[in-house]
Amino acid sequence: MLTACFFCRTDDRSIFERVDFYAQDLRILKDLGFEVHIATRARELVSADLYFVWWWTWAFLPVSYARMRGKPVIVTGTFDFWMYPRRSRLQRRLHRYALRRADANVFVSRLEFDAITRALPTNNPVYSPHGVDVDRLAPARGERERFVLTIAGSGMDQGNSSRKCIPEMIRAMPLIHRANPDVQFVIVGKKGSDYPALQALVAEVGAESYVDFPGVIDEAQKISLLQRCALYLQPSRYEGFGLSILEAMSCGAPVVTSRAGAIPEVGGDAVRYASDLAPETIAVTVNALLSDAEGSRSLSLEARERAVTHFSIARRAAELKTVIDAVRGRPR
Repeated sequence: MLTACFFCRTDDRSIFERVDFYAQDLRILKDLGFEVHIATRARELVSADLYFVWWWTWAFLPVSYARMRGKPVIVTGTFDFWMYPRRSRLQRRLHRYALRRADANVFVSRLEFDAITRALPTNNPVYSPHGVDVDRLAPARGERERFVLTIAGSGMDQGNSSRKCIPEMIRAMPLIHRANPDVQFVIVGKKGSDYPALQALVAEVGAESYVDFPGVIDEAQKISLLQRCALYLQPSRYEGFGLSILEAMSCGAPVVTSRAGAIPEVGGDAVRYASDLAPETIAVTVNALLSDAEGSRSLSLEARERAVTHFSIARRAAELKTVIDAVRGRPR
């Protein structure tokens, strides 16, 4: 049997099950016939027929390991090119090393594919967006319930909440609740280092009675919330893709977001965009959609159609298979 070493530097191995973009690529590798070994440290790297790496930040380790053994290595994920100039000189050199020495660099957005290939020497760049299982993440029957859902992605941790504008959303909630007093808010995600400040902010704006932080939930609970919410809310300062937005679209949830990073690639005309990130603007955009039942239904259908047409998991699987077949057949 072919073997693949899947590398992602993390202290939390549970992310490979609860964060869908890891879980998807792991399933794809297994479906392609690979026995997969997961490594989260350099010392966990093992001999394999293929090395599949998530993120360029630590990619120099498995890239070097693979090249010493004459085996192909693929790096994928979000490069976060907007942060690249802020990184240390050493970090930038290590990023450039991985871009040059990987057998393929798979970018999940056109935004980053274009920006990085214009600015940095990149070996075999490939564009392959995230996908969703459109059969599993599908609209449910019945009326949607009166709550607004937000998924904090990798969690309320290390400033991620600021990037995803959760403080601005919390400040917008009293303005939304004033116009829609029956609406509740659910913010899902790991209660990390940012959580105490967010909880304090909820108390400061007087929203404790209608805001819930359920923490980490399983896949079935997540899908249920996406299928039942009146609206999915995720403005952001930057997204290298926006997978939670796509998952909401696939479940037919009307989405309010921002034109940040690669979000317009995902949402197209099937989501509503807040014109800026001010709490007042977020509230106006959400209230307009909550009060427009016909507009919400139309947006729901458009979002679902866009997810099915452009972002099925079958597309990601087929594109990764093409890349893997190419790098494994390339003379080393």
